[in-house]
Amino acid sequence: MKDESPRFALASRSGTGQTGAAQPVLRSVTANGRLDAVLFELTVRQTYRNPGPEVLEVVYTFPLPHQAVLLGFASKLNGRRLEGQVVARREGERQYEQALQEGDAPVLLESQISGLHTANIGNLKPGDEIVLEVRYAQVLAFDQGQLRVAVPTTIAPRFGHAQQAGLQPQQVPVDSLEAEYPLALSVTLGQALAGATVDCPTHRVQVSVADGELRVDLAPGASMDRDVVLRVTPKEARPSLLVLSHDAVSPEAPVVAMVALQAAPSAPRDRIALKLLVDCSGSMAGDSIASARAALHGVLQGLTERDRFSLSRFGSRVEHTQSLVDASPRTVRLLRPTIDGMQADLGGTQMEAALRDVVALPLGPAVNGADVLLLTDGEVWQVDAMVDFASRSGHRVFVIGVGSSPAEPVLRSLAEATGGACEFATPGETLEAAAQRMLFRMRQPRWEDTHVYWGRRPVWESRVRGGVFGGDTLIAMAGFTQAPHHRDIRWLARHSGGDSVVLARAEADAPCAGDRLPRIAASLRLADLDQGAAAALQLALDYQLLTPRTTCVLAHRRADAERVRQAAVMHRVPSMLAAGWGGTSTAAAPFAEAFGPIDAVPLRAMMNVSRTPRGAADRALGQPSDGTPARVRIARVDKSTFAKTTVSQWVDRLARGDTVAELSRYSSSVDKIHPDAHSAVLHVCALGLDMGQAMLLLAYWWSARTSQPTDTPEWMALQQRVAELDLALVAKCMALFDRRLVGHPMAGAA
Repeated sequence: MKDESPRFALASRSGTGQTGAAQPVLRSVTANGRLDAVLFELTVRQTYRNPGPEVLEVVYTFPLPHQAVLLGFASKLNGRRLEGQVVARREGERQYEQALQEGDAPVLLESQISGLHTANIGNLKPGDEIVLEVRYAQVLAFDQGQLRVAVPTTIAPRFGHAQQAGLQPQQVPVDSLEAEYPLALSVTLGQALAGATVDCPTHRVQVSVADGELRVDLAPGASMDRDVVLRVTPKEARPSLLVLSHDAVSPEAPVVAMVALQAAPSAPRDRIALKLLVDCSGSMAGDSIASARAALHGVLQGLTERDRFSLSRFGSRVEHTQSLVDASPRTVRLLRPTIDGMQADLGGTQMEAALRDVVALPLGPAVNGADVLLLTDGEVWQVDAMVDFASRSGHRVFVIGVGSSPAEPVLRSLAEATGGACEFATPGETLEAAAQRMLFRMRQPRWEDTHVYWGRRPVWESRVRGGVFGGDTLIAMAGFTQAPHHRDIRWLARHSGGDSVVLARAEADAPCAGDRLPRIAASLRLADLDQGAAAALQLALDYQLLTPRTTCVLAHRRADAERVRQAAVMHRVPSMLAAGWGGTSTAAAPFAEAFGPIDAVPLRAMMNVSRTPRGAADRALGQPSDGTPARVRIARVDKSTFAKTTVSQWVDRLARGDTVAELSRYSSSVDKIHPDAHSAVLHVCALGLDMGQAMLLLAYWWSARTSQPTDTPEWMALQQRVAELDLALVAKCMALFDRRLVGHPMAGAA
């Protein structure tokens, strides 16, 4: 079979002896959306086809935006469309398993942590094509006069353990260099945004006007390797608005009200104390660390001599580059070269430990409180403990998320829990401007006891989240027996130690048809309830909300003659590797150009390995189990670069009986190898390995790729140590070494 991906083809040998290129099961994704004022709705259609000879159970974990609310889920199998129903999780799992055993074609959609969702497609027969349709809505907010629409498409690799964060093994996202999924997306702006300007910093787009509405389409050639970002700037300032909708589910509160209130800027504080914390883990290499450097320069430019600041960077450890000092011109000038030289060279992403270290930094005399500005891609799994600590730290955490696929739910949760704010700036967006906006927020007065006065008593109301900043929009919701009037609604707050003041008033109202607003409101109410309580489950079922305690399920019934009689083979659909992640490419360059030529490296064999007691480590390198080296052409790799120097010394130590832990004692020698290899080791650490394991794998890669003898004690010692690791992770590391080192001249003595 021919590989239908447009970039390149890779061949692998099947168990039947047939050689061919594997076709992807996920074939394409299309999305159509509409933006009406602050309400964004998008329908995503994922097309899957089973090209192989076996029955498959397909599992795909994918992201949805922060606080997106599922409005509908359906699937069309071989032309027949069915709507899904939200039920309790155990009931959904029971229905799915029963349909699976009966030979039908069930589909199950599950909600995971941090905005992740998993689609399970059972009994997909050879030749079957199925389209999953996910429809969601979210409320956006005008921040500093602009709406930012972000549609996530992929999940960048994260530091830590996904299963400890609550995911089942089959739900853990995987990525692949082979994955290439075309994306078609169209967004229409409603009449409420007539005259607005729109730009897309992440993709080439085509803009058209029909019936007075603006339509934005991605240009052909887009892929699922980065967030799609649209920035909408209205022609004139938007009024503070009351939106009303009818709730048919709740007889006690049949009216749902949403206010979008925008506070005017207040007189700025003349002095702030700022602790800068920069993610310098391996995943930040390339575009992300360049963005962080630009943001830091923007911060320094916006500080005054009365301000104080510190600078710390973190990865597996924390380095305090600058203690808290006055932002004098001389201090700022001397620090700029340090920022220019900042690299993503600190290994894994220990974000919670870094926050604890920075919070503990002494403030010095005459400093009353400090804020933290965190620059990161947010790619971590363990979130709850970090957010809990930050909320009790007494520090507001402001976050600028960078990279082509930042973990938005993680970073927004952190900022909102501390009364801070969050912005995102993908490659192509101006980081200096984002930094200036953050400083503008920090200089605003700190308000307390912020709440909405509705003019009448609500049956329920959502909690006000996050900080209060002039120029940003507060979104709040409540339920009523009768509709409130916009002239009565006020946003109130109290200055520290002062009287209550009015931050904003509602200026107009508008209706919202359908059930979108009541369901979004119900989702906000759920966030304030004990998730283990029966009331939370009942609320989710009443409003058909997908939560960790519910699932959405449907089953395509097959005729008796068409039922599946054999066990399905599980197929996990990998995501495309996020553009620019870990310095593997740049988000500004096409996928193929970013990686350059790959010369006969068996990546497919590397990315699909299983743990077996004998020969598995060899298969992770694409080698037959008899130990014969794979015939791989490595262009321009100079063996002398490593052979008699540092890496060969690591091999010798392992052959003499050193353990991997003992090998890590010589981690300082990593600085002596070629810079390209040094960078690759740090990127391997970012995948979750310690330095000793990364050193072991580089030695293993070098020995295999330079055709070292396979019957020596050195080679056998390497094999034994590698076999003790997770071989799927070994395969990923081998692929990383290949794409960073294969074909590059390793010039200079190590």
